[in-house]
Amino acid sequence: MQLVDSMPTPDDRHVCVIWLSRAGLVIGADGQPVEAEPSPASAAAQVAEKHLSTRLFPPERRGGRSRIQINEIQSLRHGLVAGPDMKGVVAHHESVVPITPMADGRLPDIVTEALTKFGPYDLAGITVMPVVTLADSTGEVGDALLADLRAALTGAELLEPLVLLGETPKEIEPHLTPRLDELVR
Repeated sequence: MQLVDSMPTPDDRHVCVIWLSRAGLVIGADGQPVEAEPSPASAAAQVAEKHLSTRLFPPERRGGRSRIQINEIQSLRHGLVAGPDMKGVVAHHESVVPITPMADGRLPDIVTEALTKFGPYDLAGITVMPVVTLADSTGEVGDALLADLRAALTGAELLEPLVLLGETPKEIEPHLTPRLDELVR
């Protein structure tokens, strides 16, 4: 047995990425879960997971207790199917990255429901970096979206939303990764 130092270090970061899925996950040809209907939000979540994993868990780092949690919000015609455990998110993360399109310039109702279910939650001390995927949005980023985010994420330090135009990981990566780096520095 090899002992590992599990004491938190000053470099530890705890980030939760929450993204809106168009159609949920299915099992792909290789037996792994894949997005049933890929979207800009799923592409951004893939970029975030890959980048944060590389950044927070470099091969030369031993020990520490950084954490990355990736949560998908799924809905079907009858409502919310899957979403984050916000009580756990609030308890174990200092940063949250919601990735979602807009609906007429507002936070989609299903995202609001997922973020507030069984709440309200006090997100004081948590930094939120909203990511808006414009390729599948309607409306413009403005005061209505910010008001929706403030209402759903009460008490959080809300950073300026990152607005992404791309649809693929290759198009999204150069815009998303610098902002993620700011979040975990």
